[in-house]
Amino acid sequence: MEELKTVLIAGGSGLIGKQLTKVFKERGYRVYKLSRNARKQGHVQWNPKTKQVDEKYLSRVNILINLAGANIGNRNWTEKRKKELIDSRVESTEFLSELASKMPHLYYYVGASGVNCYEMDAERVFSEEDAYGADFLSVLVKDWEKASDRFDGICPYVKLRIAMVLSNRGGSMNAMKRPINFGLGSPIGTGTQYHPWIHIDDLCRMILFAIEQKLEGTYNAVAHCDTNQTMMKGIAKYMKRPFFFPAVPSFVLKFFLGERAMLVLSDLRVSNDKIVNAGFSFKYDQLNKALKALFPK
Repeated sequence: MEELKTVLIAGGSGLIGKQLTKVFKERGYRVYKLSRNARKQGHVQWNPKTKQVDEKYLSRVNILINLAGANIGNRNWTEKRKKELIDSRVESTEFLSELASKMPHLYYYVGASGVNCYEMDAERVFSEEDAYGADFLSVLVKDWEKASDRFDGICPYVKLRIAMVLSNRGGSMNAMKRPINFGLGSPIGTGTQYHPWIHIDDLCRMILFAIEQKLEGTYNAVAHCDTNQTMMKGIAKYMKRPFFFPAVPSFVLKFFLGERAMLVLSDLRVSNDKIVNAGFSFKYDQLNKALKALFPK
């Protein structure tokens, strides 16, 4: 692996991309990031919609990681926004597959995907072989993964279905901490719905593991699944804030968030047996371990 030292990350300025960049650099990799506003050192100008890119570093790329995509949770899911969410993922992935011809030393491709792609069935634990669901997020993931399949025949590639990423630098954790910080700790909806999650350090380790092992196919990037009440109560405990308010009713969330409420109300349990059987071991496989690391004393 010594010669494979140059990584190009699409979506490298986001939560995962920033941490992943740090991890790669600590291991001696050269890292470039594709960016629409390439003003910082190491950032490469691109625009997937207009299919423009600064090509000067492409010939160096050994590993291509695609984390690109508009933020799922920050705006209401109007029909226009839904199209933006899908296009931002599909168009960027298709463009990257076209750019591969300009990367003669490309060794491996990592495509991000989402774990919210299965049917809504609280009685089941889903594995990678199970069918896509029919809701919006399932359709988004299906189209996204189909775009990644364009790398078939170009280089080995993996698709990681990423769960809720736990980090103290932003993302879902910020949204969960907000009401607790104001002393309004409570479950959301029934509180009994399961959320698959992964600690950001484990996700970065998994990406490195996939590259080193040259994994191929689709893998659930999930450390564990816990109920909303367990997660919210655990966060309140480590924040040393009260947790006694009654659950926020589902209809309230749906009123304010519309269809987007499914991000916190969907009840989903997902297996990580496939990645574990491939030899990956989680550092944070239980919620208490993850929260303890995220809320140091």
